[in-house]
Amino acid sequence: EDNNLSLDMWVKSDGKEIKVIFKRINKITLSNSAKELFTNIIVTYSYLPKNNMSDEEFLSLKINWLIKNEQDELLEKFLNKNEKFDGKRKIIQYLVDKNIAKANLNQGCQKIEFLNKEIKDSYLEKFKIYCLINNDRKDEAQLIFDLLKERGFKDNFFENKINFLLGLNEKKEEKILDDNLL
Repeated sequence: EDNNLSLDMWVKSDGKEIKVIFKRINKITLSNSAKELFTNIIVTYSYLPKNNMSDEEFLSLKINWLIKNEQDELLEKFLNKNEKFDGKRKIIQYLVDKNIAKANLNQGCQKIEFLNKEIKDSYLEKFKIYCLINNDRKDEAQLIFDLLKERGFKDNFFENKINFLLGLNEKKEEKILDDNLL
């Protein structure tokens, strides 16, 4: 019976109230204990609210909370246990960007492994290509790059850099872009 109690935790709640609660909690600074308790509550397996909230909205609230509170380990566990879901690209980009910003490219490359063929995001795919080259998997990188270009991808700056890293260009262009972390 206790198991049913945890499954019913959200189902009787009104989605509008849950949204208001998340908004209020996001505005205040919680103690570490309160933050841990709230995190445990939102990741507990349960049925979703029946009223005024879609599955996607509920999941988005949870993902945004976990990202805002840097719950990287929980986010990775979620990625490992769930193949397809709305918000997957957002989590992967958060984990990759966090590691790129810390100049920890090896960790960033480990996070990019969560990227699968369902996610079509040129920023993440460009980083995956870089990681493959960095890990001496140039043939695989070339294949993904060619597929990306077939889908209409056009970025001369990136193409020049990748062609240099693949050994197709001997001259390295010195131009630098600063509009994203990659």
